[in-house]
Amino acid sequence: RDHGMAAGHFTGDECLSGNSPVQGSELCSVVESMYSYENLISITGDPYWSDLLEKLAFNALPAATSADMWTHQYDQMTNQVEVSYLPEDHVVFRTNSRESHLFGLEPNFGCCTANFNQGWPKFALSTVMKSETGFAITAIAPVTVNAMHNGVKVRIQIETDYPFGNGYRVSVITEKPLEMSLELRIPSVVKKAYVDGNETQCRGGLKLNGVWEKAKQIYVEFEYETKFVKRPNELFCIERGMLLYSLFIDEKWVAHEYQRDGVERKYPYCDYEIFAGSKWNYGFANRKVEVVEGTIGDYVFSNECPPIQILANVVEIDWGFEHGICLKQPKSRSPIGSVIKKRFIPYGCTDLRITELPMVNEE
Repeated sequence: RDHGMAAGHFTGDECLSGNSPVQGSELCSVVESMYSYENLISITGDPYWSDLLEKLAFNALPAATSADMWTHQYDQMTNQVEVSYLPEDHVVFRTNSRESHLFGLEPNFGCCTANFNQGWPKFALSTVMKSETGFAITAIAPVTVNAMHNGVKVRIQIETDYPFGNGYRVSVITEKPLEMSLELRIPSVVKKAYVDGNETQCRGGLKLNGVWEKAKQIYVEFEYETKFVKRPNELFCIERGMLLYSLFIDEKWVAHEYQRDGVERKYPYCDYEIFAGSKWNYGFANRKVEVVEGTIGDYVFSNECPPIQILANVVEIDWGFEHGICLKQPKSRSPIGSVIKKRFIPYGCTDLRITELPMVNEE
């Protein structure tokens, strides 16, 4: 509430930093929080932690790395319209340096360089967990698990393009007939959920008990609702399912190759500044949206081919830009142009972005 980001994380550039959309949060803290949530799931079985885990994994984690993962940020910002060396006397971060939000090999400090790589592997290892009576799907991702229950070999495979798609398919193969349970994951954020075509009111988890024999498939489908979520300072963000959305901004990357402390920074792991190549100073004109589904490419979290996008009506406003960042709040919320449609793509697919926008009163 007091130190939160729209991406489901707390602000923290070493210190808790309020709820401003231009305040940063470390990539290290994202990865370590995910690990904490994974452990809390294993201890408590509470799907609340699964929701928090997926929110970070599909938003904050990929947003802090380039699509190819050669470079990363130390600090990410919710409204990040430029990534450049900040003036020494106007660094927005509480204790971190002017280069902390650059994409590079080791911006600001090396902890994130050493740490961020564990995020996805540990997430994958936490998607299916053992329970007292069988297994539980605790996070949704395309995985295959080979395990034992009461001395019988069990294979569980999840096929999905979630969180971009609308569900997942589970295949269960047992070596011989086996009595066990399988708990399906139903995220709390879905509008409706169906298991093998039948609607379920369960949220969090739905436990299936019985004798499992040979091969069995279960289909889990979701319906999502696109929401405008109110943030501090009368700003709003778009959420749909587990995904947060941000305004797409054209990018111009500027590479900096150099050597520091005997370590080279050279392509593709040099440092990069990123400058906006399109306008970003908009407010929402209304709450009308259109969902456009795409396909998943080789780089899932990429702004070049996002798997899904939302078209929203926006209008240009006088926002304000100083010292390499946009202002915490717009200077004015009065429209200075006509209503136009703009693309909003998953937050995790962005490098530059406006995520929290005002709702402009056109009257």
